[in-house]
Amino acid sequence: MEMIIGFGFLLLTFIGVFLLVKANKKDRKTENKPQEVVAPPSDCCGAHEICEFDQMKMNESVIEYYDDEELDAYKNIDEDSYTNNQIEQFREVLYTLKTEEVKYWLLSIERRHIQLPTILKSEARMLMAEA
Repeated sequence: MEMIIGFGFLLLTFIGVFLLVKANKKDRKTENKPQEVVAPPSDCCGAHEICEFDQMKMNESVIEYYDDEELDAYKNIDEDSYTNNQIEQFREVLYTLKTEEVKYWLLSIERRHIQLPTILKSEARMLMAEA
């Protein structure tokens, strides 16, 4: 009898996990709405993303926020001085970004005089490599 109850519990657990995974995939599909395709300007060199990034790098007055205004509280804090909770705040923002946004976000926090925690630098590099 105990074996049947254990098997039933195990079966319900697998069904629950399956439904959660399926619901998560459905949520991702609705989040990834198709983006409007815009033709590049006629004077574009074909490396549009690189040119756009270079232009942003040259204009230091441009600071773009990525729903991360709370990180401004960490201005001028050394990259090795963050607490675990503060590191998790950075990590939460980092992993909500699209891979192509990571380099822009890094530039944004640099311009805001916010240092990325040391432990997250390799994670950010790995995410940028996926782009």
